[in-house]
Amino acid sequence: MAMTRTRPTSASGRYSREEKRFGRAAALLLGAAALFLILSAAPCQALTLSGLPEWLEPSVLRSLEAVWDEIPDAPGVDRIGTLSVVAARLFAGYRVVVSPGPAVSFERGRTPHWSVRISLPELREPVLEWFGSDIRGLDGEIASLLAALPSEALSWADVALRHRIGEILERRLPGWDFSVQVALGGAEAVLTLSFRPRQPLVLAITPSLYSATMPVMFQSDLEAKLVPGLSPLIALPVEWVARHRDRVEALARKFLEDRNSVSNLGARVKVTFVPGPVSRMDALVDSDRLLFQVWVAAYAGIEGRYPEAGLFLGWNTAHLTGLDLELYGEAVMDLEDFGLTRRLGVRFRPLGDLRVGMEVEWPKERWFYRVLWDPHRVRRPYFWWRHAPGWGHEASLGYRFNEHLSVEIHYSGIGEDRGEKKEKLGLRGVLSL
Repeated sequence: MAMTRTRPTSASGRYSREEKRFGRAAALLLGAAALFLILSAAPCQALTLSGLPEWLEPSVLRSLEAVWDEIPDAPGVDRIGTLSVVAARLFAGYRVVVSPGPAVSFERGRTPHWSVRISLPELREPVLEWFGSDIRGLDGEIASLLAALPSEALSWADVALRHRIGEILERRLPGWDFSVQVALGGAEAVLTLSFRPRQPLVLAITPSLYSATMPVMFQSDLEAKLVPGLSPLIALPVEWVARHRDRVEALARKFLEDRNSVSNLGARVKVTFVPGPVSRMDALVDSDRLLFQVWVAAYAGIEGRYPEAGLFLGWNTAHLTGLDLELYGEAVMDLEDFGLTRRLGVRFRPLGDLRVGMEVEWPKERWFYRVLWDPHRVRRPYFWWRHAPGWGHEASLGYRFNEHLSVEIHYSGIGEDRGEKKEKLGLRGVLSL
């Protein structure tokens, strides 16, 4: 009996062939879907514009792109024609032509002869001169924006025009707002530009004057006169005043140099202006030759020390020798017994406000080493120390509350030459006159 071998049919083999056919079909479907997504995500051709002023193009382009995106891209829809109709209604003053691309060209209609008029705010000299220098050529710069603009276009281009003018003025006049008025008359058109200050404004100016040359009574008088001298700055924008900081400092410097109390001393004036709603003006008035101080002092908590009055007169040799060296004399009177102590000294300035030197004192004829650090500023600390070999130390750490009043923590460690050193610590108040 002949035997016949038959090849068994496997269920697993049949399923693997079906899976392969299904995988190929799925791959084709996924590829087609990916291609569709890629094609649908491809950017549309961008709109292009021509015939408009450069400053006007961005706003017009945004409007046309918004319209273009809303027009259905479907068979039977004339997108170019629709855009042409809408653009013609939107942009009065121009003939709008839309061609495939899409490309939009603007043909300008009748354009008037534009002129620009600047209406100045009410300012006093010298501030009015500063404002005039800032707007020099402004009328021509704005007129160039309008040269190719039909008057009918103002109905839709006014926002873009104000924005562009604002950019120009922010560069020229920071801190100032503006308003625009347009007068149309046939072939002529006039744009009038006016200004108003913007918050924050300069509401007050507080001057502070320092000097090691003149008595405090003269300094207070100069401070009082400086306030009305700077009154043209009141109610001006802080931002604009800050831009003219150098001119403000020059104005204050000239005002002080013209005063007799400054010019007679040949004093140098250095001014620092800090703009703000309450602006600060710091002025340093010092002679390059003379030093002058008058003061009265009283002690508290130190036994045996009585009120005293002092007169200090110095002379700086820098203008002769080039070396910042000071020669000085000082007279101190004890107001208890009216005893008079006289001093002669020399000191130099090694660094900033630090002075180091030596002095001799009568009637005791003692030689002292002396150190002084004093920035001559209100609401600032200062320090002085002196020492005589065999006699002891004397020092004060003080704080200047205002131009007249200073309070010091005073230390006396004296009496070494008598073998009975006494250390005393107390307060010393100084009134500068």
